[in-house]
Amino acid sequence: MPVEQSEPLNDTESSKQNLSVIDFSSILPRLSLKTGLTSFMSVGLFLVLLSRFSPPLVHVLVEISSIILLVAVFLIGWNTRQLVRRQFFLILAVGFFATGLVDLLLVLASKSLPIASAPSPDMAAQLWLIARTLGAIAFLCAILSLGRNDYFSQKEWLFGFLLSGIACLALVWPIEIFPSCIVEGQGFSNFKVNFEYVIIGLLCLSAFLLVFRSRYLTQHLTVLFSLAIFMSALSELIAILDAGAYGFIHLLGHYCKLGSAVLIYYVMVEGTLRSPFTTLFKDVEQSYEELNQELQRRVIAERKQEVAHQEASLLYRMSRAMHSTLNLDELAHLTLSAATGVEAGGFERATFFTVNKRTGMLQGMLGVSLNMASLVLPAGEDHLAWDHLHLDEQSREAQRRDTFNQKVVKQRLHLKADDNALAKAFFSEEVVLVADPDGEPAGGRQLSEALELGPYACAPLAGRDQIIGVLLVDNPFSLQEIPPTRKRFLELFASQAGSALGNASLVKRLEMAHANLQDIQEQLIHGEKMAVLGEMAAQVAHELRNPLVSIGGFAQRLTKQELKDSKSNEYAAIIAREVKRMEEMLGNILSFSKKQLVCFEECNLKNVLQEVFDLEYDHCHRQGIEFDCVLANNLPVILGDYRQLRQVFLNLIINARQVMNYGGVLTVSARVGSLRGDKAVVVEVKDTGGGIRPEVMRNIFNPFFSTFVKGTGLGLSISHRIIEHHHGQIEVANSEKGARFIVSLPVVPPAGASHAPDERDKAG
Repeated sequence: MPVEQSEPLNDTESSKQNLSVIDFSSILPRLSLKTGLTSFMSVGLFLVLLSRFSPPLVHVLVEISSIILLVAVFLIGWNTRQLVRRQFFLILAVGFFATGLVDLLLVLASKSLPIASAPSPDMAAQLWLIARTLGAIAFLCAILSLGRNDYFSQKEWLFGFLLSGIACLALVWPIEIFPSCIVEGQGFSNFKVNFEYVIIGLLCLSAFLLVFRSRYLTQHLTVLFSLAIFMSALSELIAILDAGAYGFIHLLGHYCKLGSAVLIYYVMVEGTLRSPFTTLFKDVEQSYEELNQELQRRVIAERKQEVAHQEASLLYRMSRAMHSTLNLDELAHLTLSAATGVEAGGFERATFFTVNKRTGMLQGMLGVSLNMASLVLPAGEDHLAWDHLHLDEQSREAQRRDTFNQKVVKQRLHLKADDNALAKAFFSEEVVLVADPDGEPAGGRQLSEALELGPYACAPLAGRDQIIGVLLVDNPFSLQEIPPTRKRFLELFASQAGSALGNASLVKRLEMAHANLQDIQEQLIHGEKMAVLGEMAAQVAHELRNPLVSIGGFAQRLTKQELKDSKSNEYAAIIAREVKRMEEMLGNILSFSKKQLVCFEECNLKNVLQEVFDLEYDHCHRQGIEFDCVLANNLPVILGDYRQLRQVFLNLIINARQVMNYGGVLTVSARVGSLRGDKAVVVEVKDTGGGIRPEVMRNIFNPFFSTFVKGTGLGLSISHRIIEHHHGQIEVANSEKGARFIVSLPVVPPAGASHAPDERDKAG
């Protein structure tokens, strides 16, 4: 649980932290910048005036004041070290205490005090460098300690600075190996000048580090400390220009050093006496800030983990639902419904496009909007309801009738990556996010205008071995962009949907293959039956034909003789007529059973139909049947067997005439059409005889099946076989007043087509 972050302690609040603590704010009032600057300038003006009477006295006063301030800094920092547990103030205290001791030696050894023997000017310059080096190191170490663990103890810092100062003094005296700082007759040596620049560099480095660590100090302390560093650097810069005499530049350099000591004193007072709790709790406050930042990071991580868990749970439920059916149509509706809805995929609409590589097109198959998805998805957060979704035909039909879906199924897109985002997702096999649909290429803009798309995403649906389609989800109502964080969810959802659709498609292909195998098996069995039946019919026909010829011949003779009994002539005529009908029947049987050869040649169907009309005109006229011929003028010449095609159309017209015993209209039309994508001639024979009953329709082309009492049942079977040999197609359907037969014949037979029938047509 996130911890409430503490507000930074300001100076007023810090004075109220504990009433038992002395209120140093009344004893040590805070010096404002304006007041401090005025006081500093006033003291400086006084010292300038005093230097006109006694420059050495001014020098001694400035140095003694600086030393007193540094000693006070040490006393305050050392005695408050248990109250303010920060090594920043301790390092300043002990560091500048060592600096003050070296400055004291420098004052005692200076020629301005008659109580000591005047040292050489070189020694004074050496002591100056040692003191300034200790001060610069104190600045740098104090800043580096901010926000870090305690590397050394309090006594280690004290003895470290003191021993460092003593070691440097030992180099001056008695060892006397410290480099010379003044050359007689020339002034400062190169060593002193360069070393002063090194000290200025350390001070600049301290100021630079303070910028990055100022958060560990209050703003007031940061300003005071920065001014102290600046005054020390200015003092060093003036020392480089100093000629060594008690002139104005010399006085200005020491006065800047005094200003730095005053500022350090105020830093110590402000941080340890006046606002100790502000200093004491600054680290705690910083720790709170870091803790809150860490907690915020953890809260964000927990939220991401929670979202990921919810998405994983949702994907699991949707995956179970999608894999619960292998019906391709149900699965398509379920997938798009699962992609929408607040408790589901969260998108406002979902669309499914299939890929047709042969034509190079993407075709819209189904689109489901948010209101239509509610017909399928469960209401609320009932996870168990996902196992029993409403996938009935009524819900799917409602989704198909939806206006949005009607627009989707009309969409066609080119399968080109530079034309639309769907094709890009297909080729890249990655989810493509589109924030601005109007900025898409031509195909994408056209789709956006047609479907009124909002910001959308396209995800490829990959089956087992290929991409079977592309899923498009968009937010047209809220116009909310789909963030990249949803990309992973779409990838997982599309992967599951693609797998389920691939399985369903595979099952569908297996079912179709099984149905085809059943059809082939039935055709083989039927072919074998027809072969056996044809062989038997041929044998029977041969056996019956010879006696029928004799009977027919004698019956014809009897009809030509004048018999005494008039009834005998009538009986002989009936015998002759029936024998003739039986001979025709046997001829049809032999024609059906024997091997049929197709002799392809150029054939004009107009001539074929005209000849059939001439043969049947008188019969139709006697029955009161009206002929209606509609033959197109641009009928092409086809390749076919003229004699067999004439038999086909003659059989169709005879059948139509026989069902219209009491008159009617016989319509024959011929036009240019297509068959299996190739150019063809389509001939339609339509009657007004009442149509064909459904239970008869399925057997109408079977051999020996007839609805006429005197029919053989071979006419349509022979016609169907002839059309198959011509690689055409014959269909039958009921019209408003009767039946219509549609014959489609290709203009040019398919390449490699045999002119001979297959083996099943061989009957001995």
